[in-house]
This record gives sequence, structure tokens and C-alpha cells, in this order.
Amino acid sequence: MIVLLLLPALTAIGIAIVPWVVGRHEVFGVTVPPDTFADAPIRRYRIVFSIVVGALGAVSVLACFVLWRLAGATMTFWCASVLSVLVMIAGFTIQQRFRRRVIAIKRERGWTTAGAKRMVIADDDMIPRPLTLWWDLVYVLVIAATITVGYAGYDHMPQRVPIHTDAAGIVNGWADKSPSVIWFAPLMELMLAAVMTGAHAAVLYAKRQVNTDSPTNPTRRYATMARAWSVYVLLVGVVTTLGIGMTIQLGTIGVLDLGLVGLTGAFAGAFALIGGIMVMLFYGQHGSVNDGAISNDGSANNDGTDDDTSPWDEERYWYGGIIYVNRNDPTIWVPKRFGAGWTVNMGRPAVWVGTVILLILVIALPFVFTVLL
Repeated sequence: MIVLLLLPALTAIGIAIVPWVVGRHEVFGVTVPPDTFADAPIRRYRIVFSIVVGALGAVSVLACFVLWRLAGATMTFWCASVLSVLVMIAGFTIQQRFRRRVIAIKRERGWTTAGAKRMVIADDDMIPRPLTLWWDLVYVLVIAATITVGYAGYDHMPQRVPIHTDAAGIVNGWADKSPSVIWFAPLMELMLAAVMTGAHAAVLYAKRQVNTDSPTNPTRRYATMARAWSVYVLLVGVVTTLGIGMTIQLGTIGVLDLGLVGLTGAFAGAFALIGGIMVMLFYGQHGSVNDGAISNDGSANNDGTDDDTSPWDEERYWYGGIIYVNRNDPTIWVPKRFGAGWTVNMGRPAVWVGTVILLILVIALPFVFTVLL
């Protein structure tokens, strides 16, 4: 239950720290000069944003705690889930408000870009590299282990197999004992593994922004950050896939209570949030925390860029500083402007096709499997 209570708080923390860990050329999704982190009004915006979002997280935790004491676990689950979503919506709304203010300041002060993009060549022999996709073969071992456990425990499987629970962990779906039941957990693991492998691929093949006036240090910082995120994605993927999949499998063969699946999912979510926050704090977006990219007082250190200009500006492709749509950009994955990690280029048809396929699998696979059972 403690894990459920912490979910809104962890969500709020992950959002509240964003203005402090993004690249120093971007504030609330707006391209700005490097010295903007030391600008008093914008620094005040960042402080207010973090305080307000943090306060919303604290209030959400308190509300869920009170509801837990009054109404029990089921209502607490829905409270934590709904309030976590509401914290994200509130964070986006507040970000948009401050984004408009930053845009107004940018126009008033006449901040400009340094000029057209140029191609650079940086020696990356000594630059750390992300984990390759070969590491994702570990999911094969996870799925194989789950299948093995299923067949090994088949003789102990009850005649009526629990296959679904409600929010409180109470079983409300059953199936007759059959070897096909064993494959429900592996198929779910396969779907999770595909999603996490796609996230890993995003780290490897995402678009990179490089300051052409001083490409080496930013490239090294970005590479260090990308390696950290590749390790994070792999660890979260394995923990989530193995934890949820094996819990389901052990539940179907009667070893564990299937109601523990929800608890396992909550732990996996908390693990992902805490891990993501740690990566953000240690490395920042674009690796902005590394190599002194941002000094302790929030000012930018010199890396070769004029303090009055920005090295690139693609704001016309960013809607709200969140959604990237550029039909002329062949890249599918691009670094977020507000947040940590990457997002997709909604201007690419492949993104829409992939989204539709994923939604079909998520909606249809459990339904089809239940019908077959």
C-alpha cells in the first residue's frame, strides 16, 4: 500500500525537477541563450513551477492516505492512479503557462539563433557508447524461464485457473485448466519486451543536437547520458517483464495469489519512476549535468557558444514544446525539449502505423486469449 501512496509523489518529483535538468538552451520547451539559467525572472519561473508541482504531489499523497484509512485498498488504488494522471496534466498546464511567459521574454529581448546548421565531425573513439540491442536477448531467457515454470508446475495447476483480478486483487475471471493457459504470461512478457526493446532502440537511434561551435564536450555528455538511459531501460524492462510475467505464471499454477500482480506492477512502476529520477538528477537531458554544463548557481558555463544566441531553434516544429511534428525530418526519435528522454516525430507515417499496431495488440491480445480459453 505504501508503494501506491508514493506513486503520485514520485510522479510529481519527476515533473518538478524537469526545469533544472534540461539542456541549458531550453526552458519550458523554448529555445533560449545559454546564460538564461542565471536570468532572474526565468529562474523564478522554474522555482515556482517546482514548488507548485511538488505541493500538488504532497496533497495527492495526503488525499490517498486519508482515503485508504476510510475506504480501503480499492479506492486507494484508483485514487493514486487518477491523481498521478492529474498531477501530470497539471504539470503540463503549468508548463504551458510559463512557456508563454518565456516566449514573451524571448521576443522582448530579441534572443536569436547563431545561424544555419552545420555539419561537424567529432572524434568519438573515447566516448562511452550505449548498450547495444544484443543485450535485449535477455528477454528470451526471461520468457523461456516463465514457460519452463509453467510446464513444470502444470500438474499442480487447479482445474479452475484464475486469469483476471479487479483493482483490489480479487479474482473475477477464470479459465479451465489447459496447457494454453501457460502461454498467457509469456505472451504478455513478449509484448512488454517488444515495447522496452523499442525504447532501447530509441536511445540508440535518436536524433542528436550538437553545438557546432564546440561539438566534443556536448557529444561526450550526450553519449554518457545515452549509456545511462540504455542501462536504465534494460533494467526496468527486465524487472517489469520478469516480475509481472512470473507473478502471473505462478498465480496460474497455484503457487501465488494472482492478486499479487497488481502489487508487482506497482513496485515495477515505483522502480521505474525512482530510476528515472536518479538518471535525470545525475545526467540531465542531453547530459546537461555532466562536465559542468550547468554551474551550481544555475548559470551556464562556457562551451564555445555566444551567451546572447542559441545554436539552433526548431520551435516551429514543436507544439507546446512537447509534441514534435516535422515531415522533413527523417528521424523518428528526438530528444524531448521539456522532460527527460526522447519522444517521437509525429510527422513520420511510421510513427502513426506503429502506434496503431501497438494499440491493436494491447487491446486485442488479452481479449483474443480470453476467448480462446
